[in-house]
Amino acid sequence: MVMRIVVLLLILGWCVVGCDDQLDVLPENSLTLNNALTTPQDFESAIAGVEQELRQTCIMNDPLVQEQKGFYVDEIADWVTGGCTNDYTSEEIVNYNTNHWQGYYLGIAKANAILNRVDDASLSRERRNIYKGQALFFKAMFYLRLVQRWGDCMLVKDDVIFKPTAKSPWDEVAAYAIELAREAVDILPEFDKMTNWKGENYANKATPGKGTANALYAYLCAWRAGCKYFASDQDYNEKVLWEEAEKACSGIIGSGVYSLEPNPEAVCTRGLVENSPESIYETINRGFEYELSFSSDMMALVKLLAYEVYMNYPFNPFANEESIKHGAYKIKVATVNKWFANGDSRKEAYFYKVDELAEKAGGSAHVYKYREAVFDKDMGYMCGLNQNRVWWRLADIYLLRAECRARLGDTEGAIVDLNEIRRRAGAKSYDSSEDNGDLRYTVFLERQKELLLEGHRYFDVIRNGYVNTELKGKFRTLSEQDIKDGALFMCIGSSAFSNNPLMRQNVYWFRRM
Repeated sequence: MVMRIVVLLLILGWCVVGCDDQLDVLPENSLTLNNALTTPQDFESAIAGVEQELRQTCIMNDPLVQEQKGFYVDEIADWVTGGCTNDYTSEEIVNYNTNHWQGYYLGIAKANAILNRVDDASLSRERRNIYKGQALFFKAMFYLRLVQRWGDCMLVKDDVIFKPTAKSPWDEVAAYAIELAREAVDILPEFDKMTNWKGENYANKATPGKGTANALYAYLCAWRAGCKYFASDQDYNEKVLWEEAEKACSGIIGSGVYSLEPNPEAVCTRGLVENSPESIYETINRGFEYELSFSSDMMALVKLLAYEVYMNYPFNPFANEESIKHGAYKIKVATVNKWFANGDSRKEAYFYKVDELAEKAGGSAHVYKYREAVFDKDMGYMCGLNQNRVWWRLADIYLLRAECRARLGDTEGAIVDLNEIRRRAGAKSYDSSEDNGDLRYTVFLERQKELLLEGHRYFDVIRNGYVNTELKGKFRTLSEQDIKDGALFMCIGSSAFSNNPLMRQNVYWFRRM
């Protein structure tokens, strides 16, 4: 009994292993592990440990450099240098915290421990499917994050104790993650039909169900399909992947489990806060904002969530209407008015008194999309947001389906989805003259507007192949070979080479070191 408790504590608390440590986790033998994971309570505690790793790694410790690359910005202050210029293809990024992929692999190891035991445990079929499906989801989720951030990475299938392992091509890793997500979709119940071991419905959207797995599956399929232009293996059918992504999106939309908030204001005040009917999956941050605190120095900018560098007035008690003039990143009032013209209510919901403050703000707009900012008046900096981290919401899935349909030649279906989101905002319906008739680009721009600062844009740019036109700085001059060599991804941090002689640096970054 004592040993079982010890192993469960290890499963729940692997986050205490330092990021610089070798990934030799759970040295216990299989018999010990089997003894540890026996009851439904054991498995639910273990699942909570995996979810904790996602929260710990992706929210508190993750270098959010990739999201920053995709910030929409009209102007960057002259005084901003180094990694804060959207020029993340230069050597400066080597100096930033890029070592946190260990946390992803700790999460994968935790999920593997569950998957290696769940089929042999004395569980009902319903319980087994829930725990297995959730472990598969988290494992696939970690792999999605890895391939989006680092490209080629280690592919660990079943191991809990990791051995020295060479990187695998990102497209091979993505294909494996797609298999995991597909199985999770097949066996997980819908969120509203799922209960814990006590028979109680889950209270929050941090618990993955079928809709969550479908969203992940759609994104994985879309990533592998859209990024084929720099894949190592070109011998796969991207059309089939777009079809699968479209079906997954349709499964979510048609499930009846989720619904759009009535208007953009509700998106800001409820949809991006906690347990909205529009939310598909979220990580609980609400009530823990001080865990996400950071200092005001420039290095801290790397860890900011995608929206925080824009947030100042009216949240900052020391700021005023003119403060945006001195911000690092600026979105012009003219851009906001162009995006949200003709009564589009996202303008007033996402930005604070745009026209009224335009002159005082020097023609720049104050972001108001995230309302629950927590500001330390004594220290003089933002501590975080008292809101959950919403990974996917229904509007996102409508627009992803629109992209899939546009790529598959279903113009009518794509327009229906696009207009569904515009209708909610009070915006004008699609006109075939928009963007010279390039419907896919119109959908991309709609995602840019609707999902502003939600952390999607950089990955949307890559998936659509708009790197040279939609990003700034050195991205404009990247060659096809630079992209194939890994210019769009982060360099691998030094700790990943510890005790792994098979590890190799990304080719693009190796040339610059």
